[in-house]
Amino acid sequence: MRQGALALPRPVLVAELLLLFVGLPLLYVWRRPPMHILTVLWLVTAGCLVSLLLDPTFDRGRLWRWRGQGAELRRVGTRFVVVAVTAVAAHAAFGPGVFLAFPRQHAGTWGLLIALYPFVSVLPQAVVYRAFFFHRYRSLFGTGWVMVGASAAVFCLGHVVFRNEVAIALTAAGGLLFAHTYRRCGSLLVSSLEHALYGILIFTLGFGRFLGVG
Repeated sequence: MRQGALALPRPVLVAELLLLFVGLPLLYVWRRPPMHILTVLWLVTAGCLVSLLLDPTFDRGRLWRWRGQGAELRRVGTRFVVVAVTAVAAHAAFGPGVFLAFPRQHAGTWGLLIALYPFVSVLPQAVVYRAFFFHRYRSLFGTGWVMVGASAAVFCLGHVVFRNEVAIALTAAGGLLFAHTYRRCGSLLVSSLEHALYGILIFTLGFGRFLGVG
């Protein structure tokens, strides 16, 4: 396994991190630039992906590694089933009036969202917040729980654009989970699958309104 990213001075890495992962989302909170946030995400993703592919120290297999991930997939699936059953039961009990309101009232929009969400939103975020972040800033945060926490923190901060506490709470928990999975298995596909599952659950249960959907 190739180690580390192309050597860059520590101050340059810190400045880049602060500009890209702190300054950019805060700009959307303060100024609301005319460019849609998804467009910005795709542009940033393109830059991050090119940077990774041009970096000879990056293990490209991390982007699509799937073979040998059976144990991790079972772990991801089991955890998701437990969370999903608990969330569905709680939502049905305490919010029966809005339970599954989005798919019931807007079935076509919900179906389109489910089909496009993994490709339009999940994969770009995975490239930026996990593949790029883990590789680029390894010299700053190492490879353990500090890196997982840093990745989760910037993932959460990237969602302050939605201006509500629910979005922050959901993405803080999700960021930790997805970063931990990526660290464990070294597969962006597995981590992205997990991200997509939880995102679809959130949208289906009606919490997408806190994330700009539904």
